Amino acid sequence: MNTILIPCPSAHAPAAAPQPAAEPAQASAITLQAPLVGVEAARLALRCGERHLMAWIHSGDLEWAFDFRRDGARRSCLRILTRSMVAFQQRNRPITPREMAAQRLHPLQDEFDRIFPHHRPVLVSTELARVWACSPEHVHNLIEDGLMGLADGGPGSRNVAQVTRQSVLQFMQTRRIL
Repeated sequence: MNTILIPCPSAHAPAAAPQPAAEPAQASAITLQAPLVGVEAARLALRCGERHLMAWIHSGDLEWAFDFRRDGARRSCLRILTRSMVAFQQRNRPITPREMAAQRLHPLQDEFDRIFPHHRPVLVSTELARVWACSPEHVHNLIEDGLMGLADGGPGSRNVAQVTRQSVLQFMQTRRIL
C-alpha cells in the first residue's frame, strides 16, 4: 500500500489554487492500493495539470512511467508507479542530472517484483488489469497483439488469459518512458 501525501507547494510544483479548509475528520493523505495509476489519478494526487505531469515524467522527476497502448494506437495508455509519486513528493526538489543518469540504469526487475511479489512464473490477465489500472479487455488486446506470451497450457478460461511473467517484464521494459 502506498500513501500519497497531499502536497504542499514546493520548488518543483505548480502553484495550486487555494484549497477549502479541511474538516477535522478528513485524512491528510490519500492511500492507494494500486501499484500503478493513470494520468487523472496522478494529476489529482499531485495537484497538477497534464503538462506538469508529463514534464516531470520526461525530466525523470517521476521515475517509473509506462505507456501500455496497443501497437499502432494513437492514444496513450499512460500509467505511473505510485511509489514514484511518493518519492517525488518526499524529495521536494527537482532531480539532479546525476540522479537522472543513475535512474536510467535502475533495473525494472526490482520494481516488477514489488508489483508482483508472488514470483509465480504465470500472471493472469485479471491481475494485470488490476495492477495496471486498465480494463481486462485492454490486457486481452495486448495479448492478442502478441505483445506478451501465453503460458504453456493455453490461454486459460474464456475470460482469463495466462501469460508468462518474463513476457510481462519484457513488455513493461519496452514501454517504460525515459
